[in-house]
Amino acid sequence: MKKVIGIVLIAFFSLSGLSAQSNFDETSFLQALHLSYYTLSNTKLQNFIASVSSAKFDTFTKQNWDTVGIPPIKIIWEKPNKIYLSQLKFPFKMNAKQKKTYTELVNALKMQMKGILLDLQRFYLVGLLDPDLMDHYVLRHTDKAVQMTFSDIDNQGTTVKYLLGLNGLCIMIDINYPLQNKEMVLYPQFKTVDEKWLCQGWTVQTMVAGQVVSGFKLTVNFAQTQNIWLPESFFIEVQKADKKDKIFYDEIKLFDYLLNQNITITTKANN
Repeated sequence: MKKVIGIVLIAFFSLSGLSAQSNFDETSFLQALHLSYYTLSNTKLQNFIASVSSAKFDTFTKQNWDTVGIPPIKIIWEKPNKIYLSQLKFPFKMNAKQKKTYTELVNALKMQMKGILLDLQRFYLVGLLDPDLMDHYVLRHTDKAVQMTFSDIDNQGTTVKYLLGLNGLCIMIDINYPLQNKEMVLYPQFKTVDEKWLCQGWTVQTMVAGQVVSGFKLTVNFAQTQNIWLPESFFIEVQKADKKDKIFYDEIKLFDYLLNQNITITTKANN
């Protein structure tokens, strides 16, 4: 894994000293980049609601109540980029031990979903080109690849670099957090559906002070509903540097989709 990172970072370095050449049409490239990916915001879908559970949560309900498929949370998406997670009422009575395990599992599932959604936004929901950042990018290229750099995106020095093919296909994303001395490198995977690139998942490595501390691989499984490609599961494999001999697995499941609903979002006031 370190060898792969080294090779790609060299590619970034070799691009960094080049400026755009006269035969490269940046406007056409950005337009193609916007249109070449399958994104939910570019479909006719206005919103969806889906139940969310996990393999670990199914194990918990199977062991205690001999049932599976009980969703502890729902996800709500509204076009183009509003996302909400809502916790559901659990249908069974629990003792103190069960309630403790239930709370831990639900909180972990929420954290997993929030982490997944950060990358799902750019790879599937909205697209790589965040409109809020398009006034602050630098584009460089060679005759083989393109690098887009977004600097200080959060006023804390965070820099995001995209390495793309000349056809706009995303090869790698490098995110640098200087205040934390941390770097994250993402390698997305795509397949072609409906003549567009649909993200099939991504691999992530996290480095602190130049050392790999963790990594995970996420695989997305899609199914078509009303001609819309919607995720039905995320399969996760996690490995940590301090436990190199162990890989942790989990599967998050999305089901019972409701499309184009009349949605009213309410939030509870904090007392």
